[in-house]
Amino acid sequence: MGLTRQLRKKVTRGFLKWGQQFALKSDHAGIERLRKILIRTTKIAIPLRKRLERNMKFAGIYKPHLIDAHFERVIDQMIMLAHIFRAGFPQSGCFEQFTFDDSFELLQQAYDKGKGVICISPHLCGYPVYAPIVTPRIPCAIYMRQNKDAHKMSLNQAIGDAAEGELLYPPEGATKTQRLRVITDAIKQGKMVFICADTPRKFDSGVPVKIFGRTAYFPSGVFTMSLRTGAPVVPVTWHWENGQYHIHYDEPFELKRGGDLRRKAAEAIQKWAKTVDEFLHEHPEMWWNWLDKRWTYIIRDDKRFMINSIERVNRNEGGHRNYNMHFSENPILQTEKRKNA
Repeated sequence: MGLTRQLRKKVTRGFLKWGQQFALKSDHAGIERLRKILIRTTKIAIPLRKRLERNMKFAGIYKPHLIDAHFERVIDQMIMLAHIFRAGFPQSGCFEQFTFDDSFELLQQAYDKGKGVICISPHLCGYPVYAPIVTPRIPCAIYMRQNKDAHKMSLNQAIGDAAEGELLYPPEGATKTQRLRVITDAIKQGKMVFICADTPRKFDSGVPVKIFGRTAYFPSGVFTMSLRTGAPVVPVTWHWENGQYHIHYDEPFELKRGGDLRRKAAEAIQKWAKTVDEFLHEHPEMWWNWLDKRWTYIIRDDKRFMINSIERVNRNEGGHRNYNMHFSENPILQTEKRKNA
């Protein structure tokens, strides 16, 4: 890891730790003053603003007002979490910031079938509080990936505890099968599980999708679990309008069992990714991942995110979980190898 990246991670870690301690000791007015300070800070954080501007231009959606609009939503997520640390979720004021439209009936109908529900969204600003927001209507657990960074894991747990939500973690060092089992066990109990499913994978372990005209690779495990358990998958998004986040649900994916499960799961994740792309074009300021390193590589068509997988193709090692053939025989992977050579 480069020295600059190490320093950036250390500073970020320190700020998050300080923010948590500040929230625990502060009051409502103090946290709202912090909001104003952070907003002013983002207006002079030239390197961050330039990086965000460049990513948005590569994505083809840049407009000058989107820079401040995005940072306002990012800071709002931080401030919501600070209020949760300060007073606990019921007294944090977060619930009043969200409203459900009539599409909630789609989620309710899916849940009432008694097969459990998988609720999916991209990483939208506010995603850590979605589960406690919906829980008064339908109990919801949130699936969290294990993180090698112990500080991040500790922060995630602290957020879950403060929000009084149920967090689902795979065991440390879990295999793919063990990770899926954590979620399927909850689904089989009739629970609703919330997952942000837009985390990109290397091309040898994901399904190709199009986001902002770029090819990314999404995991299809969400739909594999749906096919195995019978649980419907309900997409959810929300956007900021008139001082509130408006939550909207799309028609559930209810996949029929039988046939080629991998192919069905791959087609479903591609269909969902298309709706994500449409939403992000309409509400780009809501996307938490604009400054994410992996997404920056993808949006800028930077080959560094692909290099490890390319080397595996060159060595003819392994196989592709969505296509039951050797790397050297897989036409999709060979196309990617030629494109990124």
